[in-house]
This record gives sequence, C-alpha cells and structure tokens, in this order.
Amino acid sequence: MSIVYRYGSNLYINLTNRCPCSCVFCIRDSTPRLGDADSLWLKEEPTSDQIMAALREADADNAGQIVFCGYGEPTERLETILETAPRIRSELKKTVRLDTNGLGNLINGRDIVPDLAQAVDSISISLNAPDAESYKKITRCRFDAHEAYDSLMDFIRECKEKIGAVTVSIVGGYQSPEDEERCRLIAEELGVRFRVR
Repeated sequence: MSIVYRYGSNLYINLTNRCPCSCVFCIRDSTPRLGDADSLWLKEEPTSDQIMAALREADADNAGQIVFCGYGEPTERLETILETAPRIRSELKKTVRLDTNGLGNLINGRDIVPDLAQAVDSISISLNAPDAESYKKITRCRFDAHEAYDSLMDFIRECKEKIGAVTVSIVGGYQSPEDEERCRLIAEELGVRFRVR
C-alpha cells in the first residue's frame, strides 16, 4: 500500500480510494500501481502525520511539486487536505497542487474553494467533456448529469478567481476531435490552461 509515490519529478499523495465517478478511462481498473508505487489500493486512509512521514521517507526535498491525487478523489477527504497542505508548505517548503474531478462542492455539500485557496498553490481539474450528457457517459458519475456538470463549471470559475493557477484536462481518445476542440474552447473562454492527457 503506497501513501506517497513518485511520478516524474513530483510526489503524489494517495489520499483515498473513494470517488463519485467511475470514468471509462480510469487506470485503477487496469493496474494497481503508477510511478514507483507498489499498490495504490489503500487498506486504510492515511492521517496527516502518516502522509508527512511518507513524504519525508520519499525524499520530498528532491521533488518538484507535492500533488494530492491517487486512486480516488482527494476532496472526499477535504479536512485532511486542509490539515496537511499547510504543513507541506511550511515544513517541507514545497508547492502543493490538487488534482481533482471538480465535484468537491457536491461531495462536501458546500463551497470548498475558499478553503482550498488557502491550502493549495495550483489546481488541475478534470473537465472530461464539453456538455453534461457526454460528461455522464464518460465519468459514469453518481450525481445527476446536469447537477454535476453545472457544479464542475462553477468550481472551475471560482478556482480561477480565488486560486488563479488552474488547468483543466481531458483524456485523449475518448471523444471526437470536435468535442476535444469544444473542451479547448471552454477552457479558453474560462481563461484557464487546457491539457489533453
């Protein structure tokens, strides 16, 4: 069970295996590991102290960013992010990024962006699709398609306003070139970076 794993130059925190989506492209359906992780399937969710210890053991001094990511949706454990991210910034002197599906407001039943803005330096949000119907097909999200997509778009807008460093992404090959272009135009309209992964 890996709490922290190295992928490229960054260290990633595997915070939870819980997620409201079951995306058609999700790698957790095809492999138990990523980067130098032995297994990303958690037996138990790590505490802030366990995360900090794992980061030190993984030689955080020689890492680029520290990223909340893993095999689940990190905002399922919002309080742990809010407890741990400031420790990473102050104790390890590293910048913190959150990789998220952008549904944290629905998951937590409240607007979480003001809290995230105090905790992370940048955020990468999975846009996944150019409209609610396509989004539901790709993500197989447990929330209503329109509720989820509207919440996602609001989340992106607010992150742009309060965090600033925002990238939205899609996974290439799961939609038409026309829909990929529509996603790029959405990102452009929102004033955020766009990435095909």
